[in-house]
Amino acid sequence: MNILSDSMMKTVQLTEHELAILKTALHMQIQQMKREKANGANVDDLLEQYEQAFEALNFAK
Repeated sequence: MNILSDSMMKTVQLTEHELAILKTALHMQIQQMKREKANGANVDDLLEQYEQAFEALNFAK
């Protein structure tokens, strides 16, 4: 599932601080999913969604 499909994209205004908080939270979740995957959990879809969301935030202006 691609969470960045055009029909789902929204525009939001965030301060630099809010953007940093979102990126930090996503980064922490990505690390947690990687640990769970290493322990045998099936988290591939969720991990991919988190990584796509994090990547999308890198394009924030």
